[in-house]
Amino acid sequence: MVRYLVPFHPKRHPHFFTDVLVIGGGLSGFRAALAVDPSLQVLLICKNGLENSNSVYAQGGIASVWAKTDTPEEHIEDTIIAGGELCDRNVVERVVRRGPDEILNLLEIGTKFDKKVDGEILLGREGGHRNDRILHANGDSTGKELIRSMIEEIKRHPNIRIWENTFALDLLTANNNCCGAIVYWKKHDEKELIWAKQTILASGGIGQLYRETTNPEIATGDGIAMAHRAGAQIRDMEFVQFHPTVLYIAGSSRSLISEAMRGEGALLVDRKGNRFMPDYDDRAELAPRDVVSRSIVRQMEKTNSPNVYLDLTHKPADWVYARFPGIAATCRHFGIDIAKDRIPVRPGAHYSMGGVLVDIDGQSSLKGLWAIGEVSSTGLHGANRLASNSLLEALVFGESSGRLASQTIQRMTNDYQVESIENPPLPPLAQQQQQQQLQQSIYSPIDLTDIRNALKSLLWRTAGVVRNEDGLRGALEDTFHWSSYVFSQQFQSIEGWEIQNMLLVAQLILEGALQRRETRGAHNRSDYPKTLPNGQHSVK
Repeated sequence: MVRYLVPFHPKRHPHFFTDVLVIGGGLSGFRAALAVDPSLQVLLICKNGLENSNSVYAQGGIASVWAKTDTPEEHIEDTIIAGGELCDRNVVERVVRRGPDEILNLLEIGTKFDKKVDGEILLGREGGHRNDRILHANGDSTGKELIRSMIEEIKRHPNIRIWENTFALDLLTANNNCCGAIVYWKKHDEKELIWAKQTILASGGIGQLYRETTNPEIATGDGIAMAHRAGAQIRDMEFVQFHPTVLYIAGSSRSLISEAMRGEGALLVDRKGNRFMPDYDDRAELAPRDVVSRSIVRQMEKTNSPNVYLDLTHKPADWVYARFPGIAATCRHFGIDIAKDRIPVRPGAHYSMGGVLVDIDGQSSLKGLWAIGEVSSTGLHGANRLASNSLLEALVFGESSGRLASQTIQRMTNDYQVESIENPPLPPLAQQQQQQQLQQSIYSPIDLTDIRNALKSLLWRTAGVVRNEDGLRGALEDTFHWSSYVFSQQFQSIEGWEIQNMLLVAQLILEGALQRRETRGAHNRSDYPKTLPNGQHSVK
C-alpha cells in the first residue's frame, strides 16, 4: 500500500463500479466520454467544476486544414519543423488528416466558430504556420466555446455520469492492470474506490510548477505523478513550452495574451520601443514559440527590463476591440487600452510536451490505462508544440481512446477484480519517495503555501526558458531535501497531495533536463547550445 499517497483498505471505503472512468474534464476528457459506446457506462470526474480546465483558457484557436489553399502536407511539415525532429510522423499525419472530421463534428454539436461576412469560417495564422488554418470562436475565447458545446452534448448522453470537485489520488492496479482509481470526493468528504474496466487519464498539465504560468490553479501535474507511481512509462518531461506573451503586471495573475495577436500583426518591442524579433529570426513575430520566448529573454537581459511589449497601436481601434474582446477586457482592469497602449508581456510556462507515453491510439504502457491531452506524450509535438495543435490533438486522441476502450471492454470476458490490489515495482523516483514516506521522523507542521511558492520560484529560475547544469543539479538536490520531510507526512488535504505530486513531477523535469545535454525545441541549455544529431526521446 505504500506506493499510494494515502493508506486505505478496500473494506473501509465506498465502492463505485463503471465501465469507463475518465479522469479530467477538459476537451480531451469530454471527447473521450462522448466516443464511448452508448451501451457502456461512463464516469467522468473533474478536479473542480466542469468549466474549470486548461481547455477553457485556450484563446488562440484550433489548427486544422480547412481552406482550399492549404494542404495536409504543409500542416504536417509545419508541425514537424516546430517539433525539433522529435515528432512521430505517423502520429502527425493521423492527427492532421483527421482534423477536418473533428471540426465537422464540432459544428454538428453546435460549436460556433467565427465567420466572415460571406458565412465562411474565418481562419487566422499563428507562429510556425505557413498558411491561415486557425479556427477561432468569439475572437479570443475558443476554448470556452468548445467546452460550452461539449458540455451541452454530454448532458444529452444518459450513459455519462459526472462527479465534480473530485480529486484523483492514485490509480488502482491489480494483476498488472489499471482497474480504476482511489479518489477524494468533496461532496461526501471521503475517499472512494472507483472500479473501471478501462481508465482514460485526461488530467491536464503541469503549469503550476512554475511561478510564471498561463495555467489555472488546478494544473499541478497530478495525472503524471499518479501514472508514474503506478508504473506507467513517462517520456520527455524536460520539454516544457513557455508561451512568449503572458501579461506581466506586478500583483496580477498571469493572463495569456494570445498568439493570434501576433498573427494579426502585433509587433514585439522593447522598453525603448525598438522592434527586436527580426534581429533573432527571419520569421520575426511569427517564429515558433521556443524561438520567440528565447528572443524575449535575451532582449530583456540586453535592456535590463522585466518585460517587453506587444504593440497593436498601428491597427484600427474598433477592429482591435472586436477581434480581441477578452484580452481587451482583461487589460482594461489594469488601465491598459490595447488599441492605444503597449501591452507588457514576458514568457510563462504554458504546455508540457512530455507526459505519459502512449501509442498512436492513446494506450499507455500500463494495460487498461489510456492517456490523452496534455498529460500524455503522443509524439505529435516532439520537442516543441506548434501553436493551436493541442486542441486538435485532444479531439483526435479523445475520440480514438473512447472508441477503442469501448471495443476493448466488449471483448473482455472477465469482470471487475476487487480482491487483489497490488503494489507493483516502483520507478526510481517513486522508490525514493516511498522510503522517505516510511521515515518516522517527527517534523513541525509544514507550511504548504511556502513550499509551493518556493518550488515554483525554484523551477522558474533553474528549469525555465534557459537552463544550465549547475542550476538544474542544485534544484534537484533542493527538491530531494524538501521531499525528505514532505513525503514523511500523511496529508489529509488536497493541498498536501498536490505538493507531493508537484515535487515528484519537478524531479522528473529536472532529471530529464540534466540528462539532455543539448538544446532542442523548448529545452534550452546555455552550456550545451548545439542540437545533437539523431535526437532521442527520454523515457522513465
